[in-house]
Amino acid sequence: MATSSDKDYVFGLDIGTRNVVGTVGYNDEDGFHVVGQYSEEHDSRAMIDGQIHDIARVAKTIGNVKEALESQLKMQLRDVCIAAAGRVLRTITTRVEYDYEEETVVSGEDLHTLDLMGVDQAQSILKENEDEKYKFYCVGYSVMKYYLNGEIFTALEGHKANKIEEVIIVTFLPEDVVDGLYSAVEKAGLKVANLTLEPIAAINVAIPESFRMLNIALVDVGAGTSDICITRDGSIIAYGMIPYAGDELTEAIVHEYLVDFDTAESIKKTSSEEKEVTYDDIMGLTHTIPSKDVWKLVEPIQKKMADAVAEKIIELNGDKPVSAAFVVGGGGRVHGFTDSLAKKLDISTDRVAIRGEEVMKGIIFESNDLTKDSLIVTPIGICLNYYEQKNNFIMIHFNDEMMKLYDNGHLTVVDAAMQAGWDTDELFPRRGKEIHYTVNGVAKMIRGEEGESAVV
Repeated sequence: MATSSDKDYVFGLDIGTRNVVGTVGYNDEDGFHVVGQYSEEHDSRAMIDGQIHDIARVAKTIGNVKEALESQLKMQLRDVCIAAAGRVLRTITTRVEYDYEEETVVSGEDLHTLDLMGVDQAQSILKENEDEKYKFYCVGYSVMKYYLNGEIFTALEGHKANKIEEVIIVTFLPEDVVDGLYSAVEKAGLKVANLTLEPIAAINVAIPESFRMLNIALVDVGAGTSDICITRDGSIIAYGMIPYAGDELTEAIVHEYLVDFDTAESIKKTSSEEKEVTYDDIMGLTHTIPSKDVWKLVEPIQKKMADAVAEKIIELNGDKPVSAAFVVGGGGRVHGFTDSLAKKLDISTDRVAIRGEEVMKGIIFESNDLTKDSLIVTPIGICLNYYEQKNNFIMIHFNDEMMKLYDNGHLTVVDAAMQAGWDTDELFPRRGKEIHYTVNGVAKMIRGEEGESAVV
């Protein structure tokens, strides 16, 4: 990342449908320190439903955020951590095991190998069950349970074992979603240091480990997608996304009040904070309306959104409601959303709440100018995810196909080829066939020539 004095800074970027939020900070024994923040809206609808449509425009916004933070902090930012979202999310839960030849102390690398086995197995299951419309790419995973010699354990490293196992939940998005993110980031002069899924990032902040024994849903309502994560019995048990979020409400305001998209966004935000809203329509006329009129207009869409989120939560939670729900992201702050969600989940309204500053007790803000609300939960989570998964994996392209490899510091092209399913016999040069012949009745043989090495 970026280094200044003795601190290892991490740069996290939440590339959202409406805006790009950048956060820079560092970790120490006291917690995560936020030293810089900057947010900028896209100057057009360059992203829709969490997917980049105009790479150049998104790259320009990313570049502006990068430059603003560099100016604030007087440091150069080269590497960045990002998170992916999108309406076509697939999750696979699978169980993998690793047998030792003899009793062995479990190392961190053994656990990374187990994770990689889980990701590979989930990928195989996905390929069997999916049609050819999408090529999927792993964007994150969470270990639900560990087993040591058949017994459930919370942590395995350092224990002696004959066999280790894990139940892992692996998440996938279409490859073009991931490719778009990488292209925009690289065009802005940055290199991706770590990629995760948006709800994985949000849960790092919004639902600490100590809360995960409870059956809780986290809902990250953005502009294009609503991302959902469920916890129970100490681990994350499910992820999901729905294609309803804040832009649906904004579009209704556009048509009703005859305004452009940016003005409609402003009307939506102001109606959640003030009693009245003043705006100019496309005819140049100025209007002042009560915020309640805006609430009434978006209420049917807000309820449709809450219904869809609640139905997805119930489906992911084994056809039953959760005990509580935390809401983060800008789209969740629209008037009435948390009440509608509580009603549909059939739980009391005080058990569905927007989470902001109160979940950031372990986050240290180095300046009073820095924001502490629900919008910043995911960007900080993206930074924290770097410390959990940094250097575990690298992204490569093998025959134009993107792949993720566990980086043990000794990777070769052969490792990539084997991961892609190539037979090792096809990778190494083979001597040509022998030629057998006779001269004056005497058997002769010419050995085949040395084969040519594969071209990388």
